[in-house]
Amino acid sequence: MNGNSLQQVIPPTHISVKAGFVVYSHNDQERKIIILDKGELAAVDSTQSPRKVMFTMQPGDLVGVAALLEREPFRYDLEATVDSEITVVGEDCMESELKNIPLWLLAVIRELSARNRQRKENSRNSRAKNALISLAEFCRHQKKDEPYPLEGLIQEFCWQTKASAPSVKEDLKALCRRKFVDISGPTVTVTQPELLELFADYLEAQEQDKPWPPLQLTLNQKKALIRLSIIEKATPQDPPAWLTFFQKNNIALTAADWIKMQGLGWFEKPKENLFAPDLKKIQYFLLALRYEINLRGTI
Repeated sequence: MNGNSLQQVIPPTHISVKAGFVVYSHNDQERKIIILDKGELAAVDSTQSPRKVMFTMQPGDLVGVAALLEREPFRYDLEATVDSEITVVGEDCMESELKNIPLWLLAVIRELSARNRQRKENSRNSRAKNALISLAEFCRHQKKDEPYPLEGLIQEFCWQTKASAPSVKEDLKALCRRKFVDISGPTVTVTQPELLELFADYLEAQEQDKPWPPLQLTLNQKKALIRLSIIEKATPQDPPAWLTFFQKNNIALTAADWIKMQGLGWFEKPKENLFAPDLKKIQYFLLALRYEINLRGTI
């Protein structure tokens, strides 16, 4: 024994590379940290056409920590833009170093690495629980019948929600099939903003596995809704008077129907037990009935 209980340390590798040399490929199986000592490196996304430079590295910069410590894949190709000098820390080198540092320092390194991984995961995840609902809400605030650059709208929505562009394009096609928006070449036009609110509410109910009230009405309740919509100026009345009004119009409603209509918000808050129709809410339900096929997506 030589008295040295520490495992032999495997040193990093120092390499000089020429401009254009691929320092690290996203297809490489070996995990490693690349430290730039001199020159410049570029991280290139080769999956795009044309290839896109995602970021450049200057002396002192490094990449691959998450790839090496957390087995997280490095998604880009690393190329030298000029003659450069790099230091490569491979798996064997890192393992030998980790075995010779205090346990408390190793715990700190792993904690910081885990936090970094979580931050990356959060940055990649969409902020929208349901991207289609969020897109419907987003589009309904655009000006009606005004063409908007398609790519610009997609980029803005992706920036706000971190949704992926391909999935947003598919969701826009779904809105187009339902006639809520119109896609013509490089532009998108919101043709039915009022229906986009209904659609978002409809999807929200579906997501929560709850019945959506506008599509749960009985035939007599639908008749009552239509009759209320054509009243030019309704005088507030008490419940018995309203039931009599519907009866005179050949619409047979029960006290249970009246309670349900109140619960649906068809009437404004009563004053001295006198009720007046809430025309905005009635219009909401009418649109839902009129465009039920569009909302269900069966067109």
